[in-house]
Amino acid sequence: MTNATVTAVNSAITTTENKEQIATFLKEHEEVEMIIPVMFGLFVTSQFQLRGAKALLVNLGVATVFRQLFKELKKSPSQDTQSPTQNQTKVSEDDEEMSILHSVKGRVRLRIPQIKKDALFAKRLERLLNDDDNVLNVRMNRTVSSVVIKYDAGNLSDMDLGFKLMSIIDAAKGE
Repeated sequence: MTNATVTAVNSAITTTENKEQIATFLKEHEEVEMIIPVMFGLFVTSQFQLRGAKALLVNLGVATVFRQLFKELKKSPSQDTQSPTQNQTKVSEDDEEMSILHSVKGRVRLRIPQIKKDALFAKRLERLLNDDDNVLNVRMNRTVSSVVIKYDAGNLSDMDLGFKLMSIIDAAKGE
């Protein structure tokens, strides 16, 4: 073997070991998956001085990127050797994310595909939203994966409301 080949093999082994260490860390410290997207989303929205629906949309995008990143980092090397078609099918099934369909002050309509597929999640989400002091009314249409939330912001900024909404949705997923 040449020196270049040995170096390449050692580099590949080190990369695999690093990936396994990161995957182990993420599995042991699941709270990191909740904290990092929120902190990074806060950083991005504050740097670009985004407010309201724009801030919520950016935070949802950041959360989506980090969820996908964490999913990839948690994969064991044996999962990386699956055929590309198996990986693509799995990603396309799990990759449906929520989105903002419409937003005006005091009201937001979200598309959350999981409520169509998971009745228990939909009930948990509706209960958690109704339990929140800022939420005035929740209307859910499971057929089209839509949730309309009427709210009173009170003393909270639009960004704080966005974070609060994201944490309620995450809590509904986690219960």
